[in-house]
Amino acid sequence: MTKILIIILSIFTIPNGTNICTCAPLPNWKKATPIEFEYVESVFIGDVTICDKSEYEIKVCEVFKGDLKIGEIIKGENIGYCGPYVDKNGKWVLFGKYSNNFKVNDCGLSSNIAEPFGMFPPPPPPKPNLDVDGKELIKKWRAESKKNILEQIEMLRNLNE
Repeated sequence: MTKILIIILSIFTIPNGTNICTCAPLPNWKKATPIEFEYVESVFIGDVTICDKSEYEIKVCEVFKGDLKIGEIIKGENIGYCGPYVDKNGKWVLFGKYSNNFKVNDCGLSSNIAEPFGMFPPPPPPKPNLDVDGKELIKKWRAESKKNILEQIEMLRNLNE
């Protein structure tokens, strides 16, 4: 009887994986961008307006791939368990699929253009006892991230040709 009880408790306490997300670390964005471009149905720049935690509205600004039209307004949803999550107003580079609603590709490269920090991993923390200014390191990383997303947008324009 105790064995049956242990089995039943195990079934209810072991995660079933339906709400667990483990994205692989992003490879070099220069290598990952053309791969994801080929993988997804839609790639575009959109001006996002957040409606609530899971829904947002997108005004299409520039299309690299897919059937969307510039100026078109579509609805988007954060329905996956894995990020990236569209959670800030502003312009975004979006990789994903659009049918009735837009959904970003899980574990993909979609990113806010003004704050692209989710796409580019932060630098490793400075080693102890070194004369390194952590704030300066973060500032440098943010500047590098912004430069990289602009390069990525240019790469998408070239892939579109």
